[in-house]
Amino acid sequence: MIFRTHIAFAFLIGLFFYFNFPLVNNFILFFLFLFLGAGFSDIDHNKSKFGRNFFSRIITFFSKHRTIFHSLFFGVILTYLLFRFNRDSGIGFFLGFLSHIISDSFTKQGINFFYPFEKFTFSGFIKTGSFLETILFYFFVAACAVLLWNNLSQSF
Repeated sequence: MIFRTHIAFAFLIGLFFYFNFPLVNNFILFFLFLFLGAGFSDIDHNKSKFGRNFFSRIITFFSKHRTIFHSLFFGVILTYLLFRFNRDSGIGFFLGFLSHIISDSFTKQGINFFYPFEKFTFSGFIKTGSFLETILFYFFVAACAVLLWNNLSQSF
């Protein structure tokens, strides 16, 4: 998936979680880390939004794309560290990270959820950057608008 689709899907998941499970105290921190988590997994890809920096070039030397940074193992460790710092940032990052790897699992390239311990690769039918992904992006945006509309109109 491309960056905008990851962000739209993460926002949808974040809104759903925020409105249905009132565990978040700091709205801004939660959504900031949600968006960071949604893009962070692609730090090991030099053409991604997160992968166009010096630090990322070092990472890509040691790690192939969709390996450790797309692993639940890595996501849980990073989430734990963030959660110790701030609960809302940890929850937001984890949901963003999880939305990223779930959406990437529907691409033809797929991901290995339990890398490096076990080979549990899941791949789907969507080609990254394709017309079908564009349709999916607009569906996520529309679903976000409906979710926002329904929840905000109830509060007035």
